[in-house]
Amino acid sequence: MSLPRPVSDTLIELLKPVASELGERLGASAVNERFAEIEPSGSSVLKQQIKKDPRWIKAQVRYLQRQQAREQELIAIAGAEEEWVKQERANRIKAEEVRDQRAISRLCRDLMREFQSEAIRVKLSEIQIIWDRDNWFSNLSRQETEQILQQQQHRLLLLVAPAKISQDCPDSFRHNLNIELPAKLRAFLNQHYPQYGDLSPVQFYGDYFKKAISDIDVERLQTVLSPVPTAILYSDISDYEVNFHLGFWGIINQSVSLIAMQPWNWEEVYHQLEAEGKDEKLSLRIIRQIIVTIHKLLAAFLADLYYLNIDFTHEPQLLKLEAEFAQEWFSKDWALPYIETLKEIQDQQRIVYKGEMRRLALREAKARAERKRLEEAELKRREAVEEASKRAKELAHKLTNLKWRCVYTLPGHSSFVNSLAISPDGKILASGSWDKTIKIWNLETAEIIGTLTGHTDRVNSVAISYDGKMLVSGSSDETIKFWNLQSGDLLCTFPGHSMEVNSVAINPKRLVIASCGGADNTIKLWNLRSGELLRTLKGHSDNVNSVVFSPDGKILASGSSDATSKVWDVESGKLLRTLSGLNVGVNSVAIAPDGQILASVSNDYTIKLRNLHTGSLLRILNTNYARGKGVANLGMNEALHILQNYVSRGDSVAISGDGLTLASGCDDNTINIWNLQTGELLSSLKGHSGTVYSVAIAPSGNLLASGSADQTIKIWRCD
Repeated sequence: MSLPRPVSDTLIELLKPVASELGERLGASAVNERFAEIEPSGSSVLKQQIKKDPRWIKAQVRYLQRQQAREQELIAIAGAEEEWVKQERANRIKAEEVRDQRAISRLCRDLMREFQSEAIRVKLSEIQIIWDRDNWFSNLSRQETEQILQQQQHRLLLLVAPAKISQDCPDSFRHNLNIELPAKLRAFLNQHYPQYGDLSPVQFYGDYFKKAISDIDVERLQTVLSPVPTAILYSDISDYEVNFHLGFWGIINQSVSLIAMQPWNWEEVYHQLEAEGKDEKLSLRIIRQIIVTIHKLLAAFLADLYYLNIDFTHEPQLLKLEAEFAQEWFSKDWALPYIETLKEIQDQQRIVYKGEMRRLALREAKARAERKRLEEAELKRREAVEEASKRAKELAHKLTNLKWRCVYTLPGHSSFVNSLAISPDGKILASGSWDKTIKIWNLETAEIIGTLTGHTDRVNSVAISYDGKMLVSGSSDETIKFWNLQSGDLLCTFPGHSMEVNSVAINPKRLVIASCGGADNTIKLWNLRSGELLRTLKGHSDNVNSVVFSPDGKILASGSSDATSKVWDVESGKLLRTLSGLNVGVNSVAIAPDGQILASVSNDYTIKLRNLHTGSLLRILNTNYARGKGVANLGMNEALHILQNYVSRGDSVAISGDGLTLASGCDDNTINIWNLQTGELLSSLKGHSGTVYSVAIAPSGNLLASGSADQTIKIWRCD
């Protein structure tokens, strides 16, 4: 349903000048003052701070490199024969571009908030003086004001004040408008500009002001909130017209900008609606809805203008909201001036940024040439050192590793081998790599059976179901994939986490898989057959690096960079216990076949063995002290063993099916074999030329697979 054309035309003429004026005032910084918004002088000090920050420079260089790589790939796929291949790869490239742009946006906002911190600290110290000096502030909540200043996230603050409504207005206005306006504006912003969203966060207050405000009140408030970019919407309504007002600061400089729209004769619209046959109740309701919709339009426009000025990657949300307004008697022509203004400023931003990137590309090309020269010199030196080290390791291997021997080296991957899994019958090996592929191998012949492709970023984890029929993989492309292990067919794909998927595990007793992500610090449980998300486990405060199920499928253990391991109940998702006391992050976890021992590998070069059900530390072993000697009992309440290796950091751990041995992969390129019962170091297997990222032991216990940064897999046999 739409408004009568005369009403719609009147509103278009009312709204158009505001788009132009706001664009000129807020968009003027698009070319010359992209980041300037805080300094009292209105200078571009903040812009210069950000551009000189090493973190910003590094991010821009990385973005430029990835952008150039994407451009080359787009050129390469133009010659692909299959149209669906072109489309699939183009979609992946587009998704990568969006992820990179959002990362740049987040960094920009983080740096702006960091550089604002001193100005915010000063304002917090001045609040008492300001509150005592001006009685008007007693109308506001000091606690809310301090919370606004203390907010750690950089965002646009948007406030709406109660409308000042004349006593001569209809009861419908005085009773309902100030209820509808904040409620509907809050719902609109929460949906399209959520405060904790990645794109254009807006912190909204609909009840900050206890009564109607005027221009002078906006200027008063700016004395407190000047470090926070702020937009304020307020209006007054007489018995025949509405006056809309906007106040804002912190977009180009600290000075307050005040804009008033031309008065809107609502009474004239009322009579036009009445002539259309609408009754009084409906006509007044439509007029109230128009007032609310104008507030939504202005709020969206202000938010998009602000983020266009500070972020070259910002895609204005208003361009996508035509349907939102069309549901509210809204003609798309109303928003057209606002959309055109946003597009013009967006084009200016892109021109400016392309110029900056060209200059950056020239500097980076010179730096790259110098780095290449230095790297070539360093490579020659390292090759000589590594060759000497390799010969020494091979000799040490012959002398010390008398039981385990390498029977195969599988060179099929073109990047780090990040994860391994062996089928329950011990015949099949699956390997995941940074080269974005999964390879399936025959363990008996060392022949490659097939290569599974589909991930668009490195494969971080693979797991084989306990019936040996299905393979699950997790990747840095943020997805989890299910595969038919026999045919190699991709069964389904679903989003995993907000960034990379670090680890996946399959429950041995239930149709459940667990996955853990990077930046979102969570663990997710999924239905193995349908891919349905069952629940999300929250509790870690940093990246979750590894997950593993107990043999009975009832318990899940996790290891995180927050220096803890956690134990969870699978059925309820309840956190059972947190195993702290670790010095640094946990890279990998494993549970013994009897379900009693949890092994965790940390960045402090230790493997800790704990009782899974109590969390108590069970064993301590100093490699240099206890090799072959055993370890003294340290007392009932003290740990008995810690497996410690002073020359390497453990990256992965696996326990044999008989529960007698534990294998650990290390960043000194070795695999250590331990006796779980005594803590004795049995063997140190050497042969890899890079960090050993993954180890897996066959059910028989006499076959071991290791995956490394040297792009190979090695198969070891114990005779």
